[in-house]
Amino acid sequence: MQNFNLKFLTVLFFSLLLIGCSTDKKTEDQYLSEAKAKYEEKKYDEAIAGYREFIKNYPKSDKAIFAYNQIAGIQIESLKNTQEGIKTYNELAEKFPGTKEAKQSLFMVAFMYDETLKDKDNAIKAYKIFLEKYPTDTDGNDKMSESARTMLEVLQSGKSIEEIIQQNIDKMAGQPNPDSNKIKITEDSSMRKKVEIKTPAPVKTNEEANEPANK
Repeated sequence: MQNFNLKFLTVLFFSLLLIGCSTDKKTEDQYLSEAKAKYEEKKYDEAIAGYREFIKNYPKSDKAIFAYNQIAGIQIESLKNTQEGIKTYNELAEKFPGTKEAKQSLFMVAFMYDETLKDKDNAIKAYKIFLEKYPTDTDGNDKMSESARTMLEVLQSGKSIEEIIQQNIDKMAGQPNPDSNKIKITEDSSMRKKVEIKTPAPVKTNEEANEPANK
């Protein structure tokens, strides 16, 4: 009888332990809401940790890309840590290849090396990596491949964007313009205007977070 009671108590203990473990895992919305709250309290490292915990527990979730973008946004905008933001964008592109967010992430890596860090060598390398993967724009609205090709040419040639744009115009027209170095950038012709892709602002509403990331 004593052995029976001991076995019964042992089984009961492990059953309760398993039940407790199964309820420890938070829902997706709980993780995201808590991370957002930490951000709003300006506890940026804790917010990043919350989004990381979400990704760890829900790596295949439609909201995982959202979480990566939130992390990158906090790192770049709030913590002013561009290098960490670049790492996060590279991680996003590696984990979710074939998505539009992966393309934007790799473009942002090159753009931040170029515009924020003024790191010419790494910018050239990053633009080349981007163009190897995305040689043309399949979506006529984003123009990222076109912009990357122009920015790479600027970095490699030492010419200004104005000169590159005018050079392309001249090629299309079939007649060189002797005043090409005097061309000013306009809102319509500015390639830099096209590449002004802002870092995703951290922490959107729950409704925005619930939208499928790959639509």
